[in-house]
Amino acid sequence: MFALLEFIVRLVTDVGRFTDIFVNDLILGAGDPLTVVLVLVGQLFIVAAVAVFGYAAVGGLLAEMGVQLPSLGGRGRTE
Repeated sequence: MFALLEFIVRLVTDVGRFTDIFVNDLILGAGDPLTVVLVLVGQLFIVAAVAVFGYAAVGGLLAEMGVQLPSLGGRGRTE
């Protein structure tokens, strides 16, 4: 149990360090504008995928409770 708590504390405290490394070394320190563009486009793809998956997951959970969210594709259930 102590090892799990230690792991979580270290994970949370290292977020600031990882952010600093990401911004200063990867984006600002690269010196290549193509690297910045590729990193930002990659981040957009990840954010879009997480948003779609999150919408589907929350929609599935809410559907089990009787709440229907609008379908994004227009091919939802017809009743």
